[in-house]
Amino acid sequence: MSKLLLRALDLAILSFAAALFGACLTSVMRTGDIGWVIPIAPYMYEARDFYSQAVVAGLAGVIVLAVAQRPARLRQSSSWRLLATFAAALLALYLAPPAPVVFGNTWAPGEATRELYLAQWRMVLPIAIAATALRWGLLRVLR
Repeated sequence: MSKLLLRALDLAILSFAAALFGACLTSVMRTGDIGWVIPIAPYMYEARDFYSQAVVAGLAGVIVLAVAQRPARLRQSSSWRLLATFAAALLALYLAPPAPVVFGNTWAPGEATRELYLAQWRMVLPIAIAATALRWGLLRVLR
């Protein structure tokens, strides 16, 4: 499989994972239940901002994945590939939308990370594991 196709597949998986986390996080913050809610703050944050941030978060994950798989010796280790994919998924979810301003603009330094990422580990870990498993399964099928 060509590297370009592999990176495009990685971008799609990580961007979707970031969008999934962002929409579920917004649903939990707004309704208290897990669902799919696109955050909208009129004149500040629209749906296109949400999806563009999801793609940027996915791109950051792809860059981490490409750098982690650069050495040939590490690229051949399946456990290293799984660990690198999991780390890339965690980074993509950390950078995932929405911007904290959607939930208010009185965030103290570090509070957004604690409340919107670390406190949501029950959503973060399953989504990261699912993204890792999806990539692993697709690579096995396509090779």
